Amino acid sequence: MTERKHVMGKKPDRVIPADQIGKLDLAPDEEAEKSQEATGHVSPFWVKCWNCQKFLTRPLAPPSEQAYTCPNCGAVNML
Repeated sequence: MTERKHVMGKKPDRVIPADQIGKLDLAPDEEAEKSQEATGHVSPFWVKCWNCQKFLTRPLAPPSEQAYTCPNCGAVNML
């Protein structure tokens, strides 16, 4: 099994325009994650929300936004 890569999200220190905030996805459960690993479609990057402390998945593409919104609590996470 591969080691997970993750980053701790940070609370923004300034106001971020809405068009520069992306959306994080909920991390898959263990069963779905195993099937994703088998097919090679697992996200290589995880973000741990600074507010609710849950791990979320970032899209595979390089980040174009400066920040992401947590779907669990709605907190904005700076990367």
